[in-house]
Amino acid sequence: MKAITIDELRTIQLNLLQKTADFCEENGIRYFLCGGTLIGAIRHKGYIPWDDDIDIAMPRADYDRFIRTFNQSGNYYQVVNLNTNPDYAYPFAKVYDNRTILKELHYSGNIGVNIDLFPADGVKDAAQIHKIKLLRKFLNAKKANYCRRTISKKIINTFGKLLLLPFSAHQIATWIDNECRKYTLGSLPKAGVIANPFGPGEMVDKSVFDSYVYREFEGREYRVPVGYDTWLRSVYGDYMQLPPEEHRVTHHTFEAWWKDDISK
Repeated sequence: MKAITIDELRTIQLNLLQKTADFCEENGIRYFLCGGTLIGAIRHKGYIPWDDDIDIAMPRADYDRFIRTFNQSGNYYQVVNLNTNPDYAYPFAKVYDNRTILKELHYSGNIGVNIDLFPADGVKDAAQIHKIKLLRKFLNAKKANYCRRTISKKIINTFGKLLLLPFSAHQIATWIDNECRKYTLGSLPKAGVIANPFGPGEMVDKSVFDSYVYREFEGREYRVPVGYDTWLRSVYGDYMQLPPEEHRVTHHTFEAWWKDDISK
């Protein structure tokens, strides 16, 4: 198999993003950039220079409709989530290129080079987010491999795996998904993208997601929430300020290859 370079990785991700955005525009499905991708669009008009993934989100109803309708026979761009794969172990979906293999070094499983697709939901209070963060810790402990981890983390993960032995990673991810689905976007004063939350800052006024505007990302315009500045400041603080140089590193650890030396 041929290894995928960082430039090839970004090209694949951008193709996935473009395909997803085109499908949404053609089918009346709402979507918007989120997370580091949204920061990149506003601050850099593209990737954060040290970033290596793409994050988008959709209101829950649109998210579910996208998952039901996106996959088509013969297309190597596919979406996967808890309902489409019984071995899947994330509380959000991924759109991936099935011509590729991507191996997480710290977590088990392979989906292929992908972009993350998050649902946006109503949020009751900070306690709900704290509950999801706790469940995420359980899920991470269940999925974690031991490679390249410190002795202390290996010990913690060992105890975590023993306690979680009766439950599958898919089951724990489903618990998170069920918690996120409790409140429809717009049904409560607060809303957010909470399937993998940084913290209570994810909870913002629902008006943030009332509509969208377009912003440039790597030479193309994509939708961002009309209240993107409010949302980003709530989650990240002064997001326009570059972090210290020693923090300008990727948080992801993976290796990727083309299947059967397919490079196009």
